[in-house]
Amino acid sequence: MIDYEALNDLDHPSLVRLADLLESNLLTAPFTKLSLQSHISEGHVASVAAYLNKLAKRQVSTSEIALIFRSFAALRKVNPNISDLIDIVVSGPDVAATARDTGVVIRQLFNKAKERVLAVGYAVYQGRSVFRELAERLDADESLEATLCLEVRREQTDTSLDSQVVGRFANNFIENEWPGIRLPRLYYDPRSLAPAGPVHSALHAKCVVIDGREALVTSANFTEAAQDRNIELGMLVNSPEVAGQIERHFHSLIRNGHLQMLPLP
Repeated sequence: MIDYEALNDLDHPSLVRLADLLESNLLTAPFTKLSLQSHISEGHVASVAAYLNKLAKRQVSTSEIALIFRSFAALRKVNPNISDLIDIVVSGPDVAATARDTGVVIRQLFNKAKERVLAVGYAVYQGRSVFRELAERLDADESLEATLCLEVRREQTDTSLDSQVVGRFANNFIENEWPGIRLPRLYYDPRSLAPAGPVHSALHAKCVVIDGREALVTSANFTEAAQDRNIELGMLVNSPEVAGQIERHFHSLIRNGHLQMLPLP
């Protein structure tokens, strides 16, 4: 009798990934630690390799093994472990095979949104690249809604009126940061324009929520450097309960006037 315990320790993405490799003959017997180490976490490599080789010795075909993996993946989807709901998302050098890339994940979220996108960030730079997928979606689908909550900062030596600082930010966003025709709704925290002191604050959160179902909470800003080069860390949560709670929090801030709409020309 073959022990299935090795599969019990694998999360849903790993099970699906291995099934895909088996079905495409990119993973074949004899199964070695080297052939597996790029696809699953190091702690599971030895047990999974041993399990696969036991099946191969019993002349179980790769397509049949793939079916076993897909069956376990289906069970994980019905009764997920916490690890099946959360993916680690990183930026920077040495992105691990078991982690996901920040820039890739954000683009995927923008592309898969069907109804609405909430994006919250502190800094925006090279936004034409960062927001390209979202802008294209907005221009192509009039039913899709996008809400951006961004930090509007005043330089320490800037004595302009708040309305002037906000106006310059809006013009720069349209001219240099947004690559599309149809604009998102923009909100900001007016306290960020106050001089340093007890009233001043910063909109420092960074997250993306799509359709109230998936949420990326990350240290990465909406900049090319943060999404591709800096060492950043975040979590992608596939949970309507968590994503909905984040979305409701920011909509509450808007509804209660803590975040105000930024007028666009």
